[in-house]
Parts: sequence; structure tokens; C-alpha cells
Amino acid sequence: MTTSADYENTIESWRNDYISNRSPKKGWEILENLVKMQFEIAQQMDTDDGPATEIAEFDDFSTSKLIKLIIGDISSKDLLADHQILLLEFIPNAHPNILRHVVQTIRMKEGAISILNTSALAVGIALARRVTDSETGEEIARLMAHLVENPLICEELKSQLNANNGKESSVLRSRIYSIAAERARISSDSTCIQWLHDEILKSVVDTKDVLAQLDALDTFVDIALSGKENAETLLDSGVVKKVYEVMEFARESPDCGEMYLYGTRFLCYTARSCPRVLTTFPDFVHRLMNEIRMFDMLSVTSRLGAFDHFASMCYSVEAKTTMENMFKDSKDLDNTLGAAGAACAMGTMEMKCRTLQAVTLIFENATNELAEKWYERLGGNALTHVAVSTVKKPFPELKASIYDFWQQLFVYPTVAKSFVAFQGFIDWALDETSENSQEHEFRKRQTIHRVIELSEKNGDVVKVDPEVVGRLKKYLQPASAPAPRVEEMAL
Repeated sequence: MTTSADYENTIESWRNDYISNRSPKKGWEILENLVKMQFEIAQQMDTDDGPATEIAEFDDFSTSKLIKLIIGDISSKDLLADHQILLLEFIPNAHPNILRHVVQTIRMKEGAISILNTSALAVGIALARRVTDSETGEEIARLMAHLVENPLICEELKSQLNANNGKESSVLRSRIYSIAAERARISSDSTCIQWLHDEILKSVVDTKDVLAQLDALDTFVDIALSGKENAETLLDSGVVKKVYEVMEFARESPDCGEMYLYGTRFLCYTARSCPRVLTTFPDFVHRLMNEIRMFDMLSVTSRLGAFDHFASMCYSVEAKTTMENMFKDSKDLDNTLGAAGAACAMGTMEMKCRTLQAVTLIFENATNELAEKWYERLGGNALTHVAVSTVKKPFPELKASIYDFWQQLFVYPTVAKSFVAFQGFIDWALDETSENSQEHEFRKRQTIHRVIELSEKNGDVVKVDPEVVGRLKKYLQPASAPAPRVEEMAL
């Protein structure tokens, strides 16, 4: 009977043996012994109730270190092709955490992907059969994203989906769905997994299981955020339209409010990567902007969600330009941004912080001209006054939000000049007692440094009196150290 102490001692002994004789032959000898031990432990867990608990709770850290050490020294061909029988014996019964480290090491080995697609395809299929494991599935999904171009791998994954088609299996299915999101991160070509997109869409459209519905929609969110081409694929293939139709149905059904919220999030995140969504679904844009203008009538959750979604929808330069064109003949965009600016100063501490964070996100992507126009619509001098007044107050969370806001705004000289021209800002910047914590003092110095930099590089826009610049530079200088005492000089 193998106990945890015996197991750990054996692993440590093998590790020392390998380090003293670091060769592929010795490595394979140890791996073979490890496979045998894993198989024996699995049998003990099936037949003995008492020791099984002890065995199941083994710390796998030392084991994973040993495996990564050995596998790292073995070539991809030797590991996956020449000794694939050993891997095929190891994979089905391997401890989940140990297998996770093995898969990660294999994925990062040079040439491993091409070998898994050809001569070691059986290993890839064996790994695909464990993609639904709770502790291993995430790492296996990353590997599967590289292998789904192989039809046999796809067949195995389809088989896994068919075997887990009940309502109680929605969590297992979501782990297979995650392969689509992982694939989107490494490639914009999703033709090989179009079947998987169709399966995910079926879960979104199926209103019988709301949790599975929301989980599937989260997968589409990850795909949309992975890049413009992937977001365009979702739009052109009809996925976005289907989600919009489900949203419209949910909007009329009080018991499906979560689906409307998640659907709004999906459309806004898709628009973040593909602004064409805005012109394709103009009613949706109007509705979200109306929520921003009526923010004081929304619940806390709805208000925070509305601003987060609006910021994502307006994230890119293309999206801002599209909205400028969509609302050039009305005041809707002006009024919406004005309401967003007013919301920065209204509500609880959390509401103010979250609203500022959303507005900050809007300025992450803009041109100098767009930034100036949108800042003026948000309130211009009034918002400048709110920001300067807020940073003087003893609220750490709000201070941090203001500093993040300024860090983003001061990328644009035409916006920064409105702060430099505001006397209260310069007075605060020169006040050596305005910040008590090291973190906030550091952020303040960053802001001052940026103002000095803008005055020197963009002096025609950001005009700062030379005397004030000199005082700001003096502020940044470290304080003089006191003269050493006589005893210290003697030492």
C-alpha cells in the first residue's frame, strides 16, 4: 500500500537520480516507473476506501516538477512519436494537476503541434478525451485550439459533446466551447470549427437552461474581444443577429433579464472590435444611449452596467467616428455624453469610481481632435473642476480613479491644456501637502512630469508660464538630505 509519504520520498529519489544522470534513457526509465505507480494508485483508489482518501490528496507539486524537468530534456519526436504508447497509458489515469503540467510543457515544445497532428495523432485524441476535466480542461483546450484543423480531433470533440448533451452536463460542454475562444486568440481562421460555433449558438438560443445560455454567450464575448476579424466573422455568419433576436425576446420577458444584460454586453464588446455592429443595429445604440441619459432613474446594477457597456461600444476611433456620423443631425450624442459627464459627480463612491473608469476607457483610443470634442461634450471646464475638486478630497478610491483619468487624458495636448489653464489645478500641483500617501504622491508626480513634458514638446498648445514650469520642476526634485552629524562622520 502506497502512502503519501512513500510517494513523496520515491519522487524525490527519482528526481535526484535523474539530476545525477541526466539522459533521455534515465528519463524514460523514471517516466515508465511513474506510469506504473500512477496505475497502481488508481487501482488502490478503486478498491480501498480508507487509503484512497490519503492517496487522492497527494501534493502533486514535486511530481509535476519532475515531469517538467524530464520532458523538457526530451525531443518532441522522441516524446510524442517514439514513446507514444507510454503516453497513451499515462494520459487516461494521470492526476489532473500533473497532466495539466504535462500538457503545458508539450504545447510549448518546438515542433510538438505538427507531430500531434500527424504521427502522434493518437496522443492528441487521448488528450481530447480529457478536455472536460475540471482541473485539466483549460490547459487541454489551449492545446486543442492548435489541433482542431485535424478532422479526427474534431470528430472526437463532437463525440464528447454528444456524450454530454443533458442539462446537467452544461458545465462539461462549456469546457469544450472554450476551445473556440482559445482558437480565436491564436488564429482568425475559424472555418475548421464552424461546427463548434453552431453548437455554441444552439446553447444561446435554447432558453430552457439560462445558465448554459449565459455561459455560451460568454464564449462568444471572448471570441469577439480576440480581434476585429473574429468579431466580423460573428457578425457576417449571423451569430450577432441571432443573439440580438434572443435579446429582444428577453427584453419583453421579465424572467429573462439576465439574458438581456449579457446580450447587451456581447453586442457592445463586439462593437469594440467591429464598429460595423453600430450601424447594423441602430435601435440598440439608441436604446443604450437613452439609458445613459436617464442614468439617475436606473438601479445601481443597471447604471453601472450601462456605463461599462457604453464605454466598450465607443472604445475605438472607428466607433467614435461612426457615432459622430450617425448622430450628426441630432443632439443625442451631445446629450448622452453630457449625462455621462454629470454622472461622474453623482451617486455613491462606487458609482462615481465606476463611472470615471468607464469614461477613462472611452479615451483609451482617440485622436487629438476627437478627444477634445468628446471631452467638451462630457462637460469641459465643469468636468475639469469636478476632477480637481475630487482629487483634493480624502477618498483613496476616488483619487486613484482621477489619476487614472488624467493619465489617459493627458495623452492628448488639447485636453491637457484645459487643466493647465485651470488655476486650481496648478495650485494643487504646487501644494507639497496635498498628498499624504506614497502611492498618491507618486501618481501626482507622474501627472506633473507629464504637464512639464507637454509644455516643452507641445508649447504651442499647452502653454505654461516659464516661471510655473520652473516651480513644477523644483517640486519634482528630491528633498535635500540633512547634514550628517559629527558621530556619523566619524564612523
